[in-house]
Amino acid sequence: MKKIFVVFIASIILLINLTFATEVEQNSYFDAKSSSLGFTFVTLDSEGETYFFNPATLSLKKFSYFALTFDNTSNSPNLKLSYFYPSTTIYAITADLIIDKDTKEYSLKNIRGAIAFPLTSYIYLGTSAVYSEEENLVKGNIGLILKIGDFLRTGIVGEGFTIEKISDQVYKITLALRYDIGLNLSLFNNTTNIYLDLVDVENFSNNKDWSLLRFGIEQKLGNILVIRIGSRGDITNLSNYTLGIGLNLNRLSLSFSLFSENTEDSNNSNESLKIKYKLTGTLRF
Repeated sequence: MKKIFVVFIASIILLINLTFATEVEQNSYFDAKSSSLGFTFVTLDSEGETYFFNPATLSLKKFSYFALTFDNTSNSPNLKLSYFYPSTTIYAITADLIIDKDTKEYSLKNIRGAIAFPLTSYIYLGTSAVYSEEENLVKGNIGLILKIGDFLRTGIVGEGFTIEKISDQVYKITLALRYDIGLNLSLFNNTTNIYLDLVDVENFSNNKDWSLLRFGIEQKLGNILVIRIGSRGDITNLSNYTLGIGLNLNRLSLSFSLFSENTEDSNNSNESLKIKYKLTGTLRF
C-alpha cells in the first residue's frame, strides 16, 4: 500500500510540473476513461469527474477512492481532483486545482458535487450541482440508471437545470434544457463493454443530426490491461474517433486517452485539428 501511495504522489508531482509547460484550450469536464470511449457518459462507470453529467452513475461505485485528471485541453494549468464515497447513498465531489504560473500559488475552483441513491433494487436516481459565481446561480443535472440483470443497463439524463436567487424569499427554477439517453451492454463475463449515447434527444428527433450519437467499445485483456476506442458523431470521419488504454494495478489504476479537437490559430484565426490527451489516475482506499 505504501509503494502504491508513493507512486501515486509521484504521478501527481509529475503532472503538476507538466502543467507549467502547457498552453491549451478550454477544458471539457470528462475524465480519460470517458474521453477514450467517444465521450460517452449516460451509463458509464467513469473514474473521475465525468460522473457530473449523469450523477446516477455513482450507483455503480463499490469502493471509496481519490481520482486525479490531467489534460492538455485548457489554457490555464489545472488538475481535477475527485473524491468518491459509496455507501447506501453515494457521494462525490470534484474541484479544479488551479496553479498560477507566475506566483506558483494554488487555488480550488469550480467545486461541484453529486449524490445518488436507490429508488428500487435496480433503479437509481442521482443529481449533481455546481455554483456559478459569474451568473450567481446553481447549475446541475438529474439522471436515472436502470439495471437489467448483469449484462445491460440504460439511463436518461436531464441536463442544465438552474436555481437562481431572485430575492431572499424568491427563487427561479429552470428545468432541464436537454435530455440524453444511453445504454451499456456487457458481454463475455464483463470482459467486453459496449456504450451507446444519444445526446440532446429532441434535437436529434427534429434534425436527425448524427453528430449527437456517441459510442465506445472497451475490451479487457486479462486483469491488468484495457483497450478502448470510441467515436463522437459520424463514424466515417476519422477525426471523431477516440482511443485509450487502461491499467489496473490493485488499488491504483491509470487511464490514458487520445482524441482530436478543433483549435483556432491566433495568427490567422483559422481552425486546425490538434491531438489532445487526458490522463486519469485513481487510488482506491
